[in-house]
Amino acid sequence: MTAAKKATNPFFDLDFTKYTADFKIPGVDVNEMMAFQRKNMEALTKANKVAFDGFQAVAQRQGEIFKSLLDKVQTQGKDFAATSADDPMASAAKQTEVAKAAYEEALSNAKELSGLVTKSQEEALSLLQTRFTDSLDEFKTVIEKSAVAK
Repeated sequence: MTAAKKATNPFFDLDFTKYTADFKIPGVDVNEMMAFQRKNMEALTKANKVAFDGFQAVAQRQGEIFKSLLDKVQTQGKDFAATSADDPMASAAKQTEVAKAAYEEALSNAKELSGLVTKSQEEALSLLQTRFTDSLDEFKTVIEKSAVAK
């Protein structure tokens, strides 16, 4: 056998519509069922893309936050080095002020990132919920058609 022959999977070359056309179940339109499943897969693909885009947005924002943090640490390090060691109380007060600001910024950043994740998840879930309710409506229509055809 050649390497190309070994690498191919015979199942990938099958045309399932050719085989399903001969497969008839009374009252079930195979083409409708295929379209139904195609719509389900499209909705799942869209939801996955929304989730992935959300993941990318969170990762990008985390990178921006980290870069900003590094810049601030560098600036504050220079400020602390320039602060006179003659007045330790003033230095401690300044460090406390900086620590408080850093804490508040960290909370703000955490809330922002949490909001990005929540928004992405809600959008993906909304797509899936919409498809689920649409699929129930489509299934009901198929059942009603089948009942009328009898």
